[in-house]
Amino acid sequence: MSSYVKRKEKESFEALMRRFRRMVIMSKTMTEAKERRFHVKPITKSKRRAAAVRKVKIKAKQKKELY
Repeated sequence: MSSYVKRKEKESFEALMRRFRRMVIMSKTMTEAKERRFHVKPITKSKRRAAAVRKVKIKAKQKKELY
């Protein structure tokens, strides 16, 4: 979805940008783009959790060996 604004007569650039930013926020374009960019498949989430658990166990084991 594209958003655009036309400059009103005697409108400053800052006011134009403020209107544009507000329009983008209200249309939720940026939040949707971020969700699509960082989307992780559910299978990958479980694999990532398992990897994190393994990592914690390995760190605990290494710490135990040091002391």
